[in-house]
Amino acid sequence: MAILQFPHKNYRKLVVSLAGAMIVLGLAIIQSQLVYAHNQDIQKLNRFVQTTKPDTPAMKMFREARDLIEAENWQGAAEKFNGFISDFPKDKDIDAALYWYAYALQKQGKKDAATRPLLRLIREFPSSSWRREADAMLVVLGRGDDVQKALDRNNCEIKVLALQSLFQADEERAMSFVSEVLNSNSTDCPTLKAAAVSLLGSHGGTRAIPILLNLARGPGDLKLRLTAIRRLGGQNSDNIADELARIYDGDHTKEVRAQIVRALADMHSPRAEAKIVEIARSSDDPVSRQLAIRALGDRNGSAASLDELIRIYDADHTPEIRMAIVRALGERDDPKAQAKLLEIAHKGETPEIRVEAIRRLADRNRISIDELLQLYSTESNLAIKQGLIRAYADMKDPRGRAKLLEVARSNDAPELRLFAIRRLGNKDDEQSVNQLVAIYDGETNPQIRGALIRAFGDSHQKSAIHKLMTIARNDQSVELRKLAVRLLGESKDPEALKFLEDMLK
Repeated sequence: MAILQFPHKNYRKLVVSLAGAMIVLGLAIIQSQLVYAHNQDIQKLNRFVQTTKPDTPAMKMFREARDLIEAENWQGAAEKFNGFISDFPKDKDIDAALYWYAYALQKQGKKDAATRPLLRLIREFPSSSWRREADAMLVVLGRGDDVQKALDRNNCEIKVLALQSLFQADEERAMSFVSEVLNSNSTDCPTLKAAAVSLLGSHGGTRAIPILLNLARGPGDLKLRLTAIRRLGGQNSDNIADELARIYDGDHTKEVRAQIVRALADMHSPRAEAKIVEIARSSDDPVSRQLAIRALGDRNGSAASLDELIRIYDADHTPEIRMAIVRALGERDDPKAQAKLLEIAHKGETPEIRVEAIRRLADRNRISIDELLQLYSTESNLAIKQGLIRAYADMKDPRGRAKLLEVARSNDAPELRLFAIRRLGNKDDEQSVNQLVAIYDGETNPQIRGALIRAFGDSHQKSAIHKLMTIARNDQSVELRKLAVRLLGESKDPEALKFLEDMLK
C-alpha cells in the first residue's frame, strides 16, 4: 500500500527531539517558535550582537564568544562566556551571556552545570528577552520539578515542551497527564490538546489505541479527531483498519472521510487496501474516491490494486474519476499501467483525457519518441497536437527538438506553430536561438514574427540580443521594430542599452 510521507524538520537545538510530536494540525506556529536549530540560534545571536555597540571591551569578548558558538566550539564558548560574566558582572548584556553560557554547557552534556546560569537568569532578570529561551531549556534539561512547574504554567508553548520531555522521562506519568488534558473542558490552551494527541500516537503504543479510537469516533473537536485518525494510520493492524472503515461508513464529514483514506493508505494491511478499493470503486464522496484512487495508484501498490484501477476506469465514465485514474496510472512503474495509458492516449473519449495520458507517458519516458511522432502525424485535434508538442519539448531525445523545429517551420495551423516556437524559446540555448533566427529570416506571417521576437526578448543568449538589434534597425514593419526596441530596453543588457543610446543620437 501507499505510504504517505509527512514533512519533518531536524531540530538540533533541543536535546529532546520534537520530530513527530509537533506534526499536528494547528501547531505550525508553535513549531516555528520552538525550533532551536543551530543555524537559527546563530541568526538570533548575530542579530543581538549587531544591535549592540561594537567598541567596548565587553562587546569584544561577547563577539569572540559568539564566534566560538558559531564554530561549535562548545568548551571554548563556555569558557569565554563565563569569563564575560566574571569580568563584566554589571554589563547590560549579562542576561544574554548567562543564557549562551548555559547553551554551551548544555551542548557538552553538562545538564547540572547548565541549570545554574539559567536559574540565575530567571531569578535576577525576570523581564529579560532571553527568559523564554531559559524556561524552555530548563524543560529540555529534564529537571523533574521544572517539568511539573512548566506543566502548571499558562504558557502553552512551554507546556508542549514540558509534555514532550515528560514522555521521554516518565511515560506513565505522561499518559496520566494526557488523559487529564483530553478529559478537561478547558479552552485556555487548545494547542496542548493537539500536541497531547500527537504525542500519544508517537509514544503511547498499544495503550494509546483505545483513546485514539474514542477521539476518532467523535463527536468532538474536529482537529483532534483528524489528528487521532492520522495517528491510527501508523498502526498496521487489520482490526484498526476495520474500525476506521466503520467510522468512514458512519460519518459523512468530508474532512474525516478524507483523513481516514489517508490513514488507510499509510497502513500495510490487506483490510485497509480492501477498504480503499471499495471507496475508489463506489464511494458517494467524490473527494474520497479521488484520494483512494491516488492511493491505489502509488507505484508501490499491489498488482491487484492496479487491476482494480483499470476496471474502475472501464466501468466509470465520470470525467473527474477517469482523470484521477489516468494520473494514478502515471504513478505506476508497471507495463500494464503503461499499456492502458497508451490505449487512452490513442482512443480516449475526450481530448483532455488523451492529453493527460500523453503527458503521463512522456513524463517518465514511458512512451517511445517513435510512438509520439506517429501520434502527431495521425492526429487532427488541435488540443491533442499541442499536448504532443509539449511532450516533445519535455523529452531529452534530440528527435523531440527536431519535431518542434519542424512544426515551427511548417504550414500547420498558426496556433501549433506558435506553441512550438514558445517551447523552442523556453530552451534558451544557442542552438535553439539560432534556429529561431533562421525561421524569422524566412517568415512572412506578422503574428509568427511577433512570437519569434518575443522569444528573442525572453532569451539570455547574445545572439538573441543581436537579432533584436537587427530587427530594430532594419525590419520593414514599424510595429515589429517597436516591439524589438521595447524588448531591448527590458533586457537591461549593456550592449542593448548602448545600442538604444546610439539610436537616439
